[in-house]
Amino acid sequence: MKYKLLFFMSTISICFTAVLSSTNPGITAQKNISNEQTILGLEFVSSGFNVDYKLSEIFGISAVIRNKGQVPATNIHWNMNLSGGMAIGKKASGTIPILYPSEVSIIKIPFIIGFGTTQVTAMANADNTNISIITGRVKITGIKVELLPGSNDTLKITLEKIADTLKAPTILTNAGDGSGRLFIAEQTGEIYIINNSVLQPTPFLDLSDKITKLIPFYDERGLLGLAFHPDYETNGQFYVYYTAPTSETGFNCQSVIAQYHVSAEDPDKADVNSEKIILTIQEPDFNHNGGEIAFGPDGYLYIGVGDGGGEGDEHGETGNGQNITTLLGKILRIDVDTGDPYSVPADNPFVGINGSDEIYAYGFRNPFRFSFDMETGRLFVGDVGQDLWEEIDIVENGGNYGWRIMEGNDMYDPALATLLGIDINTLLRPIHDYSHFVAHCVISGYVYRGLNYPSLVGKYVFGDWSSTYFQPRGKLFYLEESQPNVWVQKEFRLENDEPLHTRVLGFGLDEANELYVITQRFPGPILKSGEVWHIVVDGGMM
Repeated sequence: MKYKLLFFMSTISICFTAVLSSTNPGITAQKNISNEQTILGLEFVSSGFNVDYKLSEIFGISAVIRNKGQVPATNIHWNMNLSGGMAIGKKASGTIPILYPSEVSIIKIPFIIGFGTTQVTAMANADNTNISIITGRVKITGIKVELLPGSNDTLKITLEKIADTLKAPTILTNAGDGSGRLFIAEQTGEIYIINNSVLQPTPFLDLSDKITKLIPFYDERGLLGLAFHPDYETNGQFYVYYTAPTSETGFNCQSVIAQYHVSAEDPDKADVNSEKIILTIQEPDFNHNGGEIAFGPDGYLYIGVGDGGGEGDEHGETGNGQNITTLLGKILRIDVDTGDPYSVPADNPFVGINGSDEIYAYGFRNPFRFSFDMETGRLFVGDVGQDLWEEIDIVENGGNYGWRIMEGNDMYDPALATLLGIDINTLLRPIHDYSHFVAHCVISGYVYRGLNYPSLVGKYVFGDWSSTYFQPRGKLFYLEESQPNVWVQKEFRLENDEPLHTRVLGFGLDEANELYVITQRFPGPILKSGEVWHIVVDGGMM
């Protein structure tokens, strides 16, 4: 497969990405027809000129049918229909003889002309599957057809701007100290305070002299994580995750997890001389650094570490994701309240046996962002994909989440499972994955537990950096657990019924557990196009 490195992506967009193939090259062996039931998935293809499809395809509306089952789907009938609006070219239909497991096929209404906003419905069913239906909304202006966020039955939100003039914000969080302040980290090394919706001009902490020198228009290094100790109000401790230069031969940089204290004189200032290095991890390449740190409900510090960068986890014979002797490609868990500089919880899966004691779960490509549901304690992780799929996992102690054997629910390198003696059926699957026809870099968010918007309570809010590379077109989604362990993805409708004209970089919570999203209009840690938005659910205020 021919790869194209996309240096014009967001400074923290977390991945190199390939031009998308319509099928997964890792699945070729299973060709025997079976009468067992399979599962069809449907996704609309995001609008806009994009490396993933041809310019001619922006004049119609396209969807993707995916065989999500383990056996071939046969005799697939599909149709697409527009309802309402003034348009010519409102429907199309066809038949696909067979789709093998993990294969996809594009269906489309190829040309539409008209005006107005209307609903589009796509349906597919096969001889050995149930009917799959999706609905969306499109805006037609002459021959231009644009897929709009959400559908008629999804939640509608308004984004209220809280701050701007930031460069490349990476983390938004609060100290949990009753002050009501928000703390926002810049990739360039500064941590600022937002107090009463006003961005303070003087940094709370400036680490710019410690981090690696950043590439102006594309980089994944820098200040990537910030977490306040659960007892910050009394002990003043907080933790950062940043990349620093390394003197180790063969490595690009090192990831540093460090403890700091607030100044004794000024609560809006950290003690710059209080740094205590907790952990360092050597990074082979400049990308896939992970960066999230967060305290779990058990009081331990959790750390998300990428697979070391490059492409396809080609680090040694087995890669890093499945190598249990390295910290790369893992979720780590340590106890920063005991030991020097830390201790390891006794129930971490590799304590006392072969494997690194700090590992909590493994098999990740780039777990860039994660969060805990404060009610259930479940750990939601967004793992950024390689060529085809983005995934969201609920992570458990000792779980193997598949990379690079799997990417999302599909095979990426099944031969590695054979080499390592791993039963593929023991790999833990994502609760949701989606293709690069939809968007390209998953950004994990939070399960909403605030009080203001009852319709959002219990839903997991997340996003994607952008649906295209050439324009800022971030995505805002939520997952709803329709029944235990069954998750349904929906996209938020936006107040102005327009696409999001910016890139999504992350999410955050204030002390009242209300949600915020941080964005960037232009890539790179150089222009001041970073913004902070409060997510308001229309009609949802109590």
